[in-house]
Amino acid sequence: MKNFSILGYGHIGKVHEQAILASDNANLISIIDFELPSGLGVKTYSTLEIFLQEDKETDVVVIATPNGLHREHAIRCLKGGKNVFIEKPLALNIEDAKEILAVAAEKKLRVFSSMQLRFSPVIQYVKKLLENNALGKIHMINVQCYWNRNKNYYKLREWHGSEDMDGGVLFTQFSHFVDILNFWFEKVDCIGAKSYNFSHTNVTEFDDSGYVDFTANEAVGHMTYTTSVFNKNFESDIVIIAEKGTIKVGDQYLNQMIYSDLKNVCCSKNVSTDQKNFHPNAIYEVADALMRNNESILDGIHAINLVKFIDDANNFSKSNKIITNKEYEVSHA
Repeated sequence: MKNFSILGYGHIGKVHEQAILASDNANLISIIDFELPSGLGVKTYSTLEIFLQEDKETDVVVIATPNGLHREHAIRCLKGGKNVFIEKPLALNIEDAKEILAVAAEKKLRVFSSMQLRFSPVIQYVKKLLENNALGKIHMINVQCYWNRNKNYYKLREWHGSEDMDGGVLFTQFSHFVDILNFWFEKVDCIGAKSYNFSHTNVTEFDDSGYVDFTANEAVGHMTYTTSVFNKNFESDIVIIAEKGTIKVGDQYLNQMIYSDLKNVCCSKNVSTDQKNFHPNAIYEVADALMRNNESILDGIHAINLVKFIDDANNFSKSNKIITNKEYEVSHA
């Protein structure tokens, strides 16, 4: 058993709490937040400073604080002698991400990144196809993410919508889709991006929609994303067009094989699953990697290119800024 503590008891902190409780190789011993309800059943701390001074048992601190605090909190925990499991994203820029890993290496500790969709049976199945070259040459990858995040969503947590604390929709909403590209392919690079703000001009400090052009090994790729869909999430999927097959995986949790037409492989539709919460898989993986002292698919090094990809996309978008008609009218009023 490995002992876990959670830093940050908001929505995602509670998700990690349930994941730890569901894992038979992990033990939740404390929660750290400035305001906590009574009756949690574990030790509580009001500040990270007090926790690091008093705690002698924690093996892993789950960093479940706002995105913009991940670097600071991870480094403080590492310097305090704790391994860290960081909720996505690892950091909001490549320099901060690399600094976290450098401190971990100096302290001989581990950094893990919460990229739990890697445990989806559908995602694992496609990875095996790619590793075995069952699809032949990959021609094209298309990613589509059409979600709704309305004004009420941003009112729930004051840090959502902030450039410094949130980082934008590619980091907060769609980083898992970018991560899966990095999981499947050895080299994924953003080569261009543009963004728009359709319905959050007075709500967020960043755009709500856009597209990203990328390469994945030798294949070309295109990602279209938005949080401006009317009323509710519409769909999200990844399509692979290849020499020996066509695949479409989808759902918000990438747990469904929507389409599969493969030259040399039997029907793969049975890999779809109703499971949507893969956080317990991730907690088990972290504890197991520490107990066995082996490499993990959640090791922080695997999140470096994800941060770079999104950081590059955001920088491309800012340099190629496109304004909406409404913004144009306001600016020329």
